[in-house]
Amino acid sequence: METTVFERLRIGPIELANRIALAPVKTALGGTDGLATDRHIAYYRRRAQGGAGLLILEPLFVDPMGREHPRQLGVDADAGIPGLRRIVEAVHEEASLIFAHLNHAGRAANPKAIGRSPEAPSAVPCPTTGANPEPMSAERIQEVLDCYAEAARRAREAGFDGVELQLGLGYLPAQFLSLRTNSRNDEWGGEEGRWRFIDRVVALVREAVGPELALSARISADEKVEGGLGIDDALELGRGVESIGVDALHVVTGSACDSPPWYYQHMALPSGINERLASQLRLAVAVPVMVAGRLGDPDRIRKVVDDGMADVVALGRPLLADPDLPIKIRDGREDEIMGCGSCLQGCLAKVKAGGPVSCLINPELGREGEPVPQAEAVGENLVVVGGGPAGLEAALIANRAGFQVTLFERRPALGGQFALAGLTPGKEAMERPFRSLVRAVERSGVDLRVDTEATLEDIAELCPSRVIIATGSRPIIPDIPGLESPLTAEEVLTGSRGVGRRTLILGGGLVGIELAEKLAVNDCEVVVVELLEDVARDMEAISRKMTLMRLQALPVEIHTQTRLLSFEGSEAIVRDEATGDERSLGSFDSFLVAVGHRSHDPLSAELVEAGLEVEVVGDALKPGQVWDATQGGRAAIAVTVEGRG
Repeated sequence: METTVFERLRIGPIELANRIALAPVKTALGGTDGLATDRHIAYYRRRAQGGAGLLILEPLFVDPMGREHPRQLGVDADAGIPGLRRIVEAVHEEASLIFAHLNHAGRAANPKAIGRSPEAPSAVPCPTTGANPEPMSAERIQEVLDCYAEAARRAREAGFDGVELQLGLGYLPAQFLSLRTNSRNDEWGGEEGRWRFIDRVVALVREAVGPELALSARISADEKVEGGLGIDDALELGRGVESIGVDALHVVTGSACDSPPWYYQHMALPSGINERLASQLRLAVAVPVMVAGRLGDPDRIRKVVDDGMADVVALGRPLLADPDLPIKIRDGREDEIMGCGSCLQGCLAKVKAGGPVSCLINPELGREGEPVPQAEAVGENLVVVGGGPAGLEAALIANRAGFQVTLFERRPALGGQFALAGLTPGKEAMERPFRSLVRAVERSGVDLRVDTEATLEDIAELCPSRVIIATGSRPIIPDIPGLESPLTAEEVLTGSRGVGRRTLILGGGLVGIELAEKLAVNDCEVVVVELLEDVARDMEAISRKMTLMRLQALPVEIHTQTRLLSFEGSEAIVRDEATGDERSLGSFDSFLVAVGHRSHDPLSAELVEAGLEVEVVGDALKPGQVWDATQGGRAAIAVTVEGRG
């Protein structure tokens, strides 16, 4: 298909080979010293090898007070220049270009990373961190401006092709611009003064990088918070920074402190808003416009560029999931793309927990410099039992390592619990990584024995060097008087059993709450009974908040600190664990159990007794999320190789 995506594009003094860029994504691949490591170099080299025309480095703090997390890269001191130069050289060796992304988080800075309260134009708390910032003095404002200029100088000395200024997403420059976060009455505040910080920082950085480097500005076209910056501010900002010397705009939405779902472009949000906003900016300025935000679908990438909504598509998570995405689109191999589901399990949750970055669908992410496991001899036999995410990942990695892999799956189709991931409201995007993984295994040459229950005899006949057990888990069915043949999540999601008009769900974890929403949107009256003090504790924080907000508008009744005692016919009897009171919740047409899963491993003991080497992975070892399963599948192959000495 003819497309302009792979046409060259000039941004100021430089020329991109194509219109796909890596957006700045936090990696936490280093230590607490803010310096680049070999892991950073391998990570960026791999993205350049994948064919992106431009890489925008992860956020670099320009001043220690502007750090967002303890393992963030910095450009606040000359000591950081050699490491950054090594990243630049690696990217250039792969014929790509790279920008440094300069940032000061302001009120969004992490108190644990900076060792004190953050600084900001005014004392407006950050809901995300819970921190109450200290207002900056006029002297301190000038110091920070100087930090930006020095950071730009260091970026030039490190050899970057350009610099991108983070002026949006609710970070320090945007905090000055927004009257919601800037209540100052000096020269840095008010209707006129709120623009001064951005004007100064752009002018200083433009002067510092000189005419040889490109200068881009990242702006929020809509902060998605009441009283925050909107498209009118963005249009004025875009025209203003263009007049000062910015060579490109990079359009996003959201605010780090005030609208995390939009900041992270959560899977449950509607697609398409960013490109529509970008198109308005593109009509208002003469410089090229980049756009980011859930744009990993090849058809969408082409449409955005071909229809003139933006000049460059910046991809974050899609290039983490598959760094070869640009090449695969260019070469017509789109069915080989490992699709991102915007799940946030590795790229957000793991970095917030201390890093490093990882990915549900790409277990190699963050490990690009590590040796790849290899079979002792090509054709060495390996058996995988179970075609869920852990088994599929193990089979795929083992196949790439040179093993002759045979996979047994007792069901008629591959996927296991992964096949259910995209069947609940707001998680439809998870269908993409599921299908990607299944297609990858089907293409790989793995001997797939689907709809086949593995036996000791079948496995022994193949003389494998090791057997990977990935037989998953089974739902826990509690022993409750009167409870007969309850529904399970799988039965509800697949439609193999019907659900009545009024349904009781026992268990208010991730599965129970997601099922409650699914049933409620289909006009089912739902009652959730949870023994703990609150629900959805095992959900990622942003997903939890959004799900609970949606539930408020649905016919869902939630009882926490409540124990289900018995069923008397169709009537549910419960006890309030806080008061000890027993009562009836009324009659129900159906009953669904979602209190967790128990590992299911019917084979390993028998296989070990027969003298076979066995590794148990995924839910068969310990029930968890899809990320845990795919990581476990990869690790099993590494163990298999290393274990032979």
